[in-house]
Amino acid sequence: MVIKAKKDVWISLIMILLMMTFIFSVIIVPSEERWIVIIMIVPVAVFLGWLYFGTSYEFKENVLVCRSGPFIEKVPYDNIRSLKLCRNFMSSMALSRDRIEIKQHGKGYVSGTTYISPLDRERFFDQLKQRCHFID
Repeated sequence: MVIKAKKDVWISLIMILLMMTFIFSVIIVPSEERWIVIIMIVPVAVFLGWLYFGTSYEFKENVLVCRSGPFIEKVPYDNIRSLKLCRNFMSSMALSRDRIEIKQHGKGYVSGTTYISPLDRERFFDQLKQRCHFID
């Protein structure tokens, strides 16, 4: 089952403003230069849309699969050493400040810490905790 990411209002507003800016920039550029702007803006717009609409989490048999656009991280349940509900702005696979912090065994702080923001954070947290056997 794929669980969509919770999206904070401020992130949605930023995305809307960026898209409006992209559209406006294509409109105001002289027609002979418009193709250059389109070539530069379309890939960025597609990438941002992919991040915004393509962030999700999925429970598989042995791993939690976290997707954020083109980025995929598979976190084995047996590697998870701690889970914590938190609120922060750290760069992550989350589109909300309401997050779950996942720390893994055998990895450093940066590469071993993943933040996710499922729609129903508390329920997801409980389901994830049940699957993890080695939580400190």
